[in-house]
Amino acid sequence: MKLDSAVFFTNDLEKASSFHRDVMGFEVEYIQESRFVSFIFPNSAKIGIKQRKEEREIPGHKTAFIEVEHIEDLFGELQEKGVEIHKELTELEGFGKHFAILDPDKNKIEFVEHKK
Repeated sequence: MKLDSAVFFTNDLEKASSFHRDVMGFEVEYIQESRFVSFIFPNSAKIGIKQRKEEREIPGHKTAFIEVEHIEDLFGELQEKGVEIHKELTELEGFGKHFAILDPDKNKIEFVEHKK
């Protein structure tokens, strides 16, 4: 099995899309006007941003984990851009380093750099 994608829900698709595209630098794969935007990563995993349409589609209640290299550099870059830091950069023994941010809808994106 391989995870294909995860979806965040939003009340403002343009604002959320702009954040993930322009601030985070995620690559746009697909746009369905006023409904959905898909971002793709080099390993083919995807994060979708969907305009809230149904009652169960609650913005701010999702978390995605993204593995990165040079996590200290990324943490500094996102701080400089004014991105809301949810959890400061820390290291867990035997696991590696991690920190978390919140997108405009308060969905959490956790960045991890596994111990090598």
